Amino acid sequence: MKVKIGMIGIGDILTSHLEALKANPEFELVAVCRRSEERLRQQARQLGCEGFTDYHDLLARRPDAVLVSLPHGMHCEATVEALKAGCHVLVEKPMAVTVGECRTMLRTAGECDRQLIVTESASFTPGAMRTGEKFRAGQLGRFFTGSILNFRFYFNLDRPAWFLDPAMSGGGMFANIGLHRLATARACLPGLDPARVSGTVGRVAEHSVEACTGAIVHYRQGGAMIYEEIGYYPKPAWINAGTHLVFEEGIVAWDQTTWRMMTRQGQEYQELLPPAANLYAPCYANLLRAIRGESYGPKAWEYAVDTAIAQAVYSSARDGMEIDLNEPDWMIPREE
Repeated sequence: MKVKIGMIGIGDILTSHLEALKANPEFELVAVCRRSEERLRQQARQLGCEGFTDYHDLLARRPDAVLVSLPHGMHCEATVEALKAGCHVLVEKPMAVTVGECRTMLRTAGECDRQLIVTESASFTPGAMRTGEKFRAGQLGRFFTGSILNFRFYFNLDRPAWFLDPAMSGGGMFANIGLHRLATARACLPGLDPARVSGTVGRVAEHSVEACTGAIVHYRQGGAMIYEEIGYYPKPAWINAGTHLVFEEGIVAWDQTTWRMMTRQGQEYQELLPPAANLYAPCYANLLRAIRGESYGPKAWEYAVDTAIAQAVYSSARDGMEIDLNEPDWMIPREE
């Protein structure tokens, strides 16, 4: 029997999720929800499913699972209501906009005995996954440091206004697309626990959310990742941007086709990477594994840690202090 799924909030990212469903034919799309009645009717007709403008009406149909893809400030409320309605939930990143909301979602999933999966595509990029496999196998030695520098023109004219509202977006740019960088690092460094965070933000007068973010995340086991998220202009062709990680055994980086490493002795290795398929498909596969009681990852609590890190970056920037993620205000309950 197929898992019947409804989609709450179907905007520009709909195509990626439909492709993920095709890769996981165990799902059957039975309903979609969006506020625009005209566009809803058109999309529901094209998809051959029911359409609703109020997600409560969709939940009343009792699908087995729902995707929550709403403005970030609405993730917690919609997820909690769906869990209480008996649905398993896939929720778009960021999981929520506060640590407290993440805790509420995790607790509700446990109380309702439902599965909660966060859809974060960067967790499954081939280069990061290859690095994580080698790190877990002990082939790279200890992690020392790493850097991810990302440029993206964040203030484009077609960006919905709520993205630029700190309350609805979770703070701003780093709490949104910066989470892709945190997910990449986690995929590379399985088993390492973020322990301390410091950050700084730069703003421009036209916007309430930040234009640039710098952050350092230290791990309990040693080592630290450095992040720069630059949002107020596109990446110059001449800038040296990208991702690299430094391990005891050498320096690692990758592009879309090739994983590379240079050892401390100066030897260089490279491996071809598989083509990047739809990176949302593994999220749906994880939900199926979770429903069946099988092992899967990453878990929702790991994405909750990402939200805690992003919020800690803002707090550190505001107060000029390093944040200890083991303090009660920042702690995320962890379940293996």
